[in-house]
Amino acid sequence: MSAQHTPPPGLEHEVLVPQDPDYHGHPNYLKIYISLLILFAITVFASLIHSPLLVFIVVFVISIVKASMVLLYFMHLKWEPKLIWLLLGLALMTLLFLIIGLYPDVVPITRYLIPKP
Repeated sequence: MSAQHTPPPGLEHEVLVPQDPDYHGHPNYLKIYISLLILFAITVFASLIHSPLLVFIVVFVISIVKASMVLLYFMHLKWEPKLIWLLLGLALMTLLFLIIGLYPDVVPITRYLIPKP
């Protein structure tokens, strides 16, 4: 009776499928998580700034950085081919056009509703 090596349960895919030659390894998720927590803390403490415009800029810049980190590392877009990036750009442009197109329907135009004295 020959002893065969059997993979642990749940890892059959790792043994049966050969590894890709462009395998990038796993990013340091703990480092990314701590970075996201630090950026979150900066966002919370940004509310102590007295200038509303500066708070707006800080919060949105940090939110863009955090969203980029999540997209790049947790959703593995950093290692995807150029076609995926093209599709992501197309989706973002469509979202931008949707927001611009729906803006007049969402924001009330009060200058036409208020009669002039």
